Amino acid sequence: MALLHPFISLLLLAAPLCGAANQSPLPPGSLPVSPPLPLLQALQVRAPGSRGWRAGPVGGQPLRYMLNLYRRAADREGRPRRGRSLATNTVRLVRASSHGGQPWAGRWYLQPLTYHLEGQPEAEHLLRATVVYLPSLPLAHGRLLCALELAASSEAPRVLLSPATRPSRGWTEADVTPYLVPGNGSVRSLALRHICVRAGRAGDSDATLAPSHPFLLLYLNDTQAGLAPPAAEPFRHRRDTGTLAHDLPGYLRDQGGEKSDCSLRPFPVSFAQLGWDHWIIAPHRYNPRYCKGACPHLLRYDYHAPNHAVVQSFVHQLVDANVPRPSCVPYRYSPISVLMIERNGGILYKEYENMIAESCTCR
Repeated sequence: MALLHPFISLLLLAAPLCGAANQSPLPPGSLPVSPPLPLLQALQVRAPGSRGWRAGPVGGQPLRYMLNLYRRAADREGRPRRGRSLATNTVRLVRASSHGGQPWAGRWYLQPLTYHLEGQPEAEHLLRATVVYLPSLPLAHGRLLCALELAASSEAPRVLLSPATRPSRGWTEADVTPYLVPGNGSVRSLALRHICVRAGRAGDSDATLAPSHPFLLLYLNDTQAGLAPPAAEPFRHRRDTGTLAHDLPGYLRDQGGEKSDCSLRPFPVSFAQLGWDHWIIAPHRYNPRYCKGACPHLLRYDYHAPNHAVVQSFVHQLVDANVPRPSCVPYRYSPISVLMIERNGGILYKEYENMIAESCTCR
């Protein structure tokens, strides 16, 4: 026999055994309607535009680097892994814009780079910034050795950036945090010079080889991760999302017969089904899950129902049927990690809190 909630025993002793009132419960129309799925609301404001939009040059090594970062931080379903080392909920990859003429001069390669930082959301607070680059690149007849230099003003001495980490899969990171938060001012851009030299005998195929541009990683703490979209940019109903994200009650009605007990049910949503697979890189699907079913008349202890729900269930059963029974709702949630391409062509890793239901309760 299942254990009853411990508060029920006290109620049964103290309350009179009245018959249920001869009144019908509240009509279904008076109950609140389920809102659109919160993750889809949060992602909608980041959608880069029409379905035909493509990331273009955002692929290649920057995309592979962020995919490796994502796989270390989250599993196939997007759940953040335990013991992950990111220590933040947001990582933004900013690509460089190059300027200047011919970068090659004999054995030397010199390319000025600028990273534009305008338009960063106020809710995202910078924790750390690094520039990721390849310090060594194999050539057909030697190697290409590279370094980064801070492009300071003509009066200030030039600063050669030191690697902050040991090379991993050939990549290394240089810490540039001090140059992005000088005092209380706001930095709009970061200017660097990418310097390389050919070591060894140069072959014909090496003469035109250009190293990949280093990219900037911003490690940020987003204080609004998981919240509803800002009021300034409301949720837009786009045709390519269909009605799946906005009609959860209708979806549930179409699933057939209802099980009796309050329990966790699957609700898989494919980003390809929503037309978002061209800019959401990982995960490929989202299963927020939901709680459905009738709450028992006598709530068991394993439902973790609050005392108020126990009283409400008792009053509905024995005193006044106008008082609704407790509702089956999620009890615990877990976050989800999403890797996506932004409107400006950058790549964003973001963790959204409380997006996957893990258990149910009655309240």
